[in-house]
Amino acid sequence: MPEGLSGTRVPERRYAVFTHKGHVSQLRRTHYTIWNKWLPESGSGFADAPSFERYGEDFNPMTGLGPIEVWMPVDA
Repeated sequence: MPEGLSGTRVPERRYAVFTHKGHVSQLRRTHYTIWNKWLPESGSGFADAPSFERYGEDFNPMTGLGPIEVWMPVDA
């Protein structure tokens, strides 16, 4: 773990995982689409659990570009 950061454990559960491929400034649009398009059409419900984003090795913090995973907890 890099200095200045800390980790946390996320309980095991079922997640829907989405990949945001645009600039990080457009991440809000991906969240909006998940909540307002995918969720109503999926028949699933979001669970009362943490959601999180995962920035992979290909993400460039200098340019704000690269894939970002959005993990949303769903009801089993």
